Amino acid sequence: MTSADLRIDNLVVKVAERCNLKCAYCYLYEHEDTSFRRRPRFMSDEVFDALLVSLRRYCAGRPGQRTELTFHGGEPTLVGAARLARFAGRAREVLGDLLGGLQMQTNGTLIDEHWVETLRSSQIHASVSLDGPPDLHDDGRVDHAGRGSYESAVRGVRLLQDGGLRPGVLAVVKPGEDGGRVYRHFRELGIDSIDMLLPDVTHDSRASWYGHCGETPVAGYLIPAFDAWFDEDDPRVVLRIFYGLLRRMLGGSLASDAFGNPVLSYLIVDTDGSVQPNDALRVCADGITLTAANVLGRGFDDLAETAPLAYRLLTSGIPLCATCRSCPEVEVCGGGYIPHRYAVANGFDNPSVWCADIKSLLAHIRDRAGLPLSASRPSE
Repeated sequence: MTSADLRIDNLVVKVAERCNLKCAYCYLYEHEDTSFRRRPRFMSDEVFDALLVSLRRYCAGRPGQRTELTFHGGEPTLVGAARLARFAGRAREVLGDLLGGLQMQTNGTLIDEHWVETLRSSQIHASVSLDGPPDLHDDGRVDHAGRGSYESAVRGVRLLQDGGLRPGVLAVVKPGEDGGRVYRHFRELGIDSIDMLLPDVTHDSRASWYGHCGETPVAGYLIPAFDAWFDEDDPRVVLRIFYGLLRRMLGGSLASDAFGNPVLSYLIVDTDGSVQPNDALRVCADGITLTAANVLGRGFDDLAETAPLAYRLLTSGIPLCATCRSCPEVEVCGGGYIPHRYAVANGFDNPSVWCADIKSLLAHIRDRAGLPLSASRPSE
């Protein structure tokens, strides 16, 4: 595959490099990487405009290409509603039909009525990071003074709902907790678009973070969540991780890079304009996502030279290890999320650090849904 074949369907735009929360497990600020300290706190108008010019140039040579922008951070609402509205307006002005849509991932704590109106008028869809009931959420999602953020986050969710914006929520799995309780809490809040993310650790860091939680603590969380969702049997409620896995088991494609080992179709643009691969890779090693690519330079034009890891993820992907290639669940799991496959000793040549959990979860899903294990294997 050549650079002309790159698919960039989404740019995650880091408009803020700082956050008003200090979540205990944060892959950006609480793990290996410290590069955020050397970048501007906020993205400037100059950098954002350069991003739009680079993206327009990228799309222009690819008929039919449309790319979404996801405002991210840190915490994107720290830039203020007026600036984000200005960014959204500029994106629509410069990109026109090349813009696939605008999204924002937020912790929700700073959402007020002015923000709701800004998001509505700018046509930005917001998703809120929320980990469950107050005790569970506030155990990890705290501010810099150690105070829980649940009440502020849920206030933001309700304001968005009252404004007709129907936010989705994203929860980080807390190993050893009951995901069924989390799911039911979200449904009590009237949320029907949910995702649950496996904790970001590597083979080198899992023991220090979750070694006390048992052999399969992630499966212990996700299996009750699946049962609660499956038993409710409401087609209006999408729990993305399970919907995606069932779709894959039935022969469909995945809409996430958490499973299946797909070639990626997104990049990160940080506050300084640097172009980077999946930023969850920052849990692997300090500086692992750093590149020479920048929208203030040639942008996305020569990623093979300026951002080789990002280019590899966008073109060929990362090969599976021998253990994964011989696994009967390889077509569904695909080795798991790439950052979770990392070890200092041998890079990404490993199964997911959550391999046992994933196998247990997939076996449970197949049993509940009455689906057989596929006998086919991918070519090696």
